[in-house]
Amino acid sequence: MSNILRCKLEDCHVLEGLVAPSPGVSAGDMGLIEATVYAYLSDYATGESCVKIIEAERIVLPKEAVAFGVGEDVFYDNSTATLNATGVGRYWCGKCVEAADRDDSTVLVDFSGNDAEVVS
Repeated sequence: MSNILRCKLEDCHVLEGLVAPSPGVSAGDMGLIEATVYAYLSDYATGESCVKIIEAERIVLPKEAVAFGVGEDVFYDNSTATLNATGVGRYWCGKCVEAADRDDSTVLVDFSGNDAEVVS
């Protein structure tokens, strides 16, 4: 997945100065640092300096086989490293901006990974 942003990079909140893990990552791959959900901006090779997006007004991210309607909450599932519906242990990280069908592999999100809250 390339060009995941649908807003200006300068309007996003990012983490910089970190390196990509082995075996490298692709744009849109997601992860968790403590309670902060992030997505990689681009493809990065192992050990390459990378940019992690933690807040973006519009970003395309991978999701599980679940439908989302506009305005619905989206949650990060650390077990699959994708977005999903609510569930215990998942992290709220934003709102759906454009409806996505169950069969879609991605969803457009107003992403707030630095405001993530775990569902208990």
